[in-house]
Amino acid sequence: MQIRTPKKYQGVQRRSIIGCRRLVFYIVMLVLIGSGIGVFLNRETIAPGVQEALQDALRELEDQAATIAAPAPAATIDPANKLIEANNYWQRGATNAAMDTYIEVIDSVPNLPEVFRRIAFSLINLGRVDEALAYAEQAVNADPFSADAWAIRGWALDWAGRPGEALSSALHALELDPENSRAEAYLAEVYRSLGQVDLAFDLTEAILERDPNSAEAYRARGLIKWLDYFDYPGAIDDFKAAYATDSNLDFVAVEIAFLSSSVTGNSDEALEFLQEVIESNPRNSRALYQLGYIYRFQLRNPSQALRYLQDCVDFDPDNVLCHYELGRAQFDLEFYQDAADSFARAIDLGSDNPRHYYWAGEAQRTLNNCSRAMNYFEPGLQKARAQEVADVIDALEVVIPSCHQAFAFSTSAPTSDPNAVGEDATGA
Repeated sequence: MQIRTPKKYQGVQRRSIIGCRRLVFYIVMLVLIGSGIGVFLNRETIAPGVQEALQDALRELEDQAATIAAPAPAATIDPANKLIEANNYWQRGATNAAMDTYIEVIDSVPNLPEVFRRIAFSLINLGRVDEALAYAEQAVNADPFSADAWAIRGWALDWAGRPGEALSSALHALELDPENSRAEAYLAEVYRSLGQVDLAFDLTEAILERDPNSAEAYRARGLIKWLDYFDYPGAIDDFKAAYATDSNLDFVAVEIAFLSSSVTGNSDEALEFLQEVIESNPRNSRALYQLGYIYRFQLRNPSQALRYLQDCVDFDPDNVLCHYELGRAQFDLEFYQDAADSFARAIDLGSDNPRHYYWAGEAQRTLNNCSRAMNYFEPGLQKARAQEVADVIDALEVVIPSCHQAFAFSTSAPTSDPNAVGEDATGA
């Protein structure tokens, strides 16, 4: 049983009429009301300051947002330093590296025609004639009174197969500078393209009599000796003189290599010149192609050829000849599917050479794809007849009727001798 203890009596507590919290509330409200009345009565004086403070706050927020959103500014390229770098490459004969460096700063130096001229020259070295012509046009735009600019334009037009326009450009260069040996040498090449071979040769003789150090004149005279007078030793001598005078003439070194290997049979000399070119300019597709051709066809070393030809198509994916020659090396090594792909690529890029069609079909026939082979054999025969390529005509007239019959008996090897189809004069 629990005993309840009564609570102690505490009496009744009275509330205060105005509590502490309520008093604070009334004071704050009175201050706010008074402040509001003060602001209202002095609104014309206070408003401009408030607006300015708000605008400052908004501007600060905008600046912060822009700073957050904007990427870090790119470093400004100093064209002076880049030009020095490019000029050093040029002096060393590294025309590819010089061209790339010049292109980096070309927008910063729009009025230097020599920069555009060197880019155009380098592109001609690489066989990229359309691009070269575009830069040659920019050289003229940079300085319409530059004889060298008009000269490189004329030379690029001649390489592009437009000798009539090239003639006007070269003559205009000589109007600006009658003693410009480079422009005269390019004019000689234009005369040759127009069929005035003797006039062209006499002009080169006159240039060299006046300027024995004109690399362009040696090259022009060598070209005439090679293609028109069939003086191969004389052409080689002139090309060597041109290259010794100006080591940037990579394409001349390739011409020396071709003549040395195919005419005089001096493959060692040819390889020496070509190696010198790719040491300075590893992306020179002409030199890489010629190295591949010499190793495959003349030295019978398709494995070594494969190395250079793979580099060629890697650096110059649209090079028809390199794809074709790569296919020949792959075929020799019995990489038939790779060869078929390389030949097909050469044709897809626009080759009109019936020899390329023959080998594309031959690769498919070796893979037991006779129906695919006929897709190349038949147009190849039409092209061979139109171009009067006798050895390809003979080979195709044999292989086309026997294509299906051949695989009825054997799927391991071609029934005709692929080597019956010889090489072009250029190895193509």
